[in-house]
Amino acid sequence: MIINNKNKPSIFLLPLMLLGMLYNCTPKAVSTEERFTTTETENTATIAAEKEEFFEEEPTLYKNLTYNPKIKTVLLYKKGSVLSDPVIRLNSEETLELRFDELDRDIDTYQYKIIHCNADWTQSGLTDMDYINGFDENYIDNNKYSFNSYQSYVHYWVEFPNENIQLTKSGNYIIVVYPEGEEQYPVLTQKFYVTENSMQILPKVKYPAKLDDKYYRQEVDFTLSYDKLQVINPYSNIKVHIEQNHRTDNSCTELTPNFVKEDQLIYNYEEDNVFDGGNEFRFIDISTLKNYTQRVLSIDDRNGSYKVKLKPDIKRTYKKYLETGDANGRLFIKNIDGFDHNLESDYAYTTFTIPYSRPLNKGDLYIYGQLSNWEIDNAYRLKYDYDALAYKAEIYLKQGVYNYTYLYVSDTAKSADISLIEGTHFDTENEYIFKVYYKDPGEFYDRILLYYTANSRDNF
Repeated sequence: MIINNKNKPSIFLLPLMLLGMLYNCTPKAVSTEERFTTTETENTATIAAEKEEFFEEEPTLYKNLTYNPKIKTVLLYKKGSVLSDPVIRLNSEETLELRFDELDRDIDTYQYKIIHCNADWTQSGLTDMDYINGFDENYIDNNKYSFNSYQSYVHYWVEFPNENIQLTKSGNYIIVVYPEGEEQYPVLTQKFYVTENSMQILPKVKYPAKLDDKYYRQEVDFTLSYDKLQVINPYSNIKVHIEQNHRTDNSCTELTPNFVKEDQLIYNYEEDNVFDGGNEFRFIDISTLKNYTQRVLSIDDRNGSYKVKLKPDIKRTYKKYLETGDANGRLFIKNIDGFDHNLESDYAYTTFTIPYSRPLNKGDLYIYGQLSNWEIDNAYRLKYDYDALAYKAEIYLKQGVYNYTYLYVSDTAKSADISLIEGTHFDTENEYIFKVYYKDPGEFYDRILLYYTANSRDNF
C-alpha cells in the first residue's frame, strides 16, 4: 500500500485542530452590532415595508395660492360685480370671471382644471365625470398685452362655466391654472363655491353674553329654515361654517344646533360663536401715480418703475372707535389716468410702515385682505427696521384702491390676533359669511345648501 505522506496531518497540528473544533462548538457572546442575523434583518425590513403600506400621506389642503412670482393680481368674482365673492347658484346662468397678470413680454398658453373639494378643502371622492359636464381640462384663450405702463405684463382672463365645462354638483371648488400640459406645475389656485341656496337663514349679531366682552366682541347667533323632506337627520348631517371677513384662521366650523324644531335649526351659543370685533379696514388709493392721494407720502419714478411710500400707519390698540366706510378688505383695480383699468394700470413698489418701539420676539405682523388673497401669507409679512424703529413691507401692487388690516400671528397661537395693532370694538362693521354644508348618508361629498353674507350693521 502506497501512502501519500504529503496529505497526512502533522502530529503537532492535531492539538490545534481539536482546540479549533471546541471553539466553534462553544456558544459565543454576541455584540450589539451582530445581534441580528441576516434572516432577522430581512424580516425586519419586510415588517417595515408592510408598515409603510399602512402609512397615508396627509391629503392636500387647497388654498388661494400663487406659485409663480411673475403671476400678480389674481381676481375671481361673479361676472358683472368685481367686488363680489366667487359664488354662483347651481343650474343657473351665473358665471365667474378669473383674471390675472403675468409680468412678462411673451404670451404663454395656459390651461385650467376644476377640482371638487370637501368642506375642509381636501379633494372630495368624486371623479371628474361626477361633477363636470364637458371637458375636464380647458384653455384660457383670452389674453392681451399691457400698454402705457412701465411694467410690461400680459393680462389673462376666462369666464366659466362655459360651453366647454358645466358643473353639476354644489360644493367647494378649486380652479387650478397651469402651463399647457404641465398640470404638475400650477401657477395659481383659487377657491370658489357653487350653492343650491335651498335654505333660509335669520342671522343676529349682538352683544356677547360675557360682560367683559360686551364692548369688544360680537356674538353671531342664527336660525336656519330647511325643507324636512330634503334634509335627513339635520343635526348630524349639516355642518355650518362662519367666517368673519373671509378669515379662515378664526372661523367657526364645529357648531351644532342648540335646538331642532320641525323645520328649523337654532344656533344660540355664548362662546363658540363669538368673534373679536376688530376695527374698520385701512385703505390706500394708488389709482393715480401722477398726484399724491390721501395716504401717499411720496412717489418716485426715476428708474423706470414706480416706488410709492405710504404715510406711516397708526397703532389703534387703545384708540376710540372711529366709524369709517370700507369695503371689508376688498380691492378694486383702477387707473383714473387711463381708460382700460386692466391693461393700462401700472405696478408700483408700495411700502407700508407701522412704527413700533421694539420688535416682537414671539410672533410676526402680517398685512391681510384681498390683496393677500385672503390668506396669512409670508409674502405679506412685515420685517422690523431697527434704524426706523418700525415694521415695514414692500409689496408690488397694481394701481387701484385697497383695503387692508394688520394681524399679529403668535408663534404658539392657533389663530391671528387683530387687537394687538388694530384694537377691537363691538361697533365695528364686519361681514359674516355663512356656509351650510350637507352630506346625505348615501352621498360621498359635501353639498352647499346655502352661501350667505350678513353685515353686522344690518343684523344688530
